[in-house]
Amino acid sequence: MNIKHFGFLLLLGLSCLNVSSQARENSSRPSATKATPQNKGFQIEKVVFGGNLSAQFGTITLVHLNPTAGYKLKESWLVGASATYIYLEDKRFRPSYINNIYGGSLFTQFYFLENFIAHAEYERLNIGEKLESVRINVDAFLVGGGYRSQIGSNSFANIMILYNVIENECYPYSNPIIRVGFGIGL
Repeated sequence: MNIKHFGFLLLLGLSCLNVSSQARENSSRPSATKATPQNKGFQIEKVVFGGNLSAQFGTITLVHLNPTAGYKLKESWLVGASATYIYLEDKRFRPSYINNIYGGSLFTQFYFLENFIAHAEYERLNIGEKLESVRINVDAFLVGGGYRSQIGSNSFANIMILYNVIENECYPYSNPIIRVGFGIGL
């Protein structure tokens, strides 16, 4: 991995808002579901929202939007989905290389030993091929884990290291994928 890829991943990761922060914040609040174990089925208080947002401007311009929604199956288990849009413009080429990448993912996170996260995610991105004017679908299956530390009552910092087990040269990130994030729960 060269320094440009590492810098790109670090910049992308630093602006991550991870949906798990809301899950952990909400799990510390008392709720009616704990007092009444007979509640079955869908419960709106188990729904969490979050997302990622990052931007870089200059010779390489990048805008990354990634809203997420999840549902707590248990206090320590979150499942969810996310949508992804990435605008990429590289002005080092003449004419400038522009790519609009979009897609989505399904993920699950398990919390253990208070601050540790196990993460698995299936992602599909639609990417414009560099040399041809066609679009291709690129699949990724990310597995890994990380550590999260609460900062105050509704904010956190975390780091996750993920590995794409479906190696594809068209996938925009190289292994390992490092996500460093800071966030504020809503």
